[in-house]
Amino acid sequence: MADEMLSVQDMANYLRLSRATIQRWCRMRWLPAAKIGKEYRIRREDLDRWYQSRLREGHVAPGHEQSF
Repeated sequence: MADEMLSVQDMANYLRLSRATIQRWCRMRWLPAAKIGKEYRIRREDLDRWYQSRLREGHVAPGHEQSF
C-alpha cells in the first residue's frame, strides 16, 4: 500500500533501532516524519527513500559519517 503510515514502533522495527532513537531523530527532524496528535508518523515510501539516501551518503546517524 503506497500510503501506508508507520508509527514510531514500526520505524524502530524496520530500522532495527530503539523507539527512543526514532523519537529523538523525529524531534531533531532528521527523519522526515510528521507529528499527528502526540505521535510521529511517516509514509513507508518516504522512509524507504530516506533510508536509501542515507546509504548512498554513507551516514549512520546525525552528524556521523562512515564510508562503506
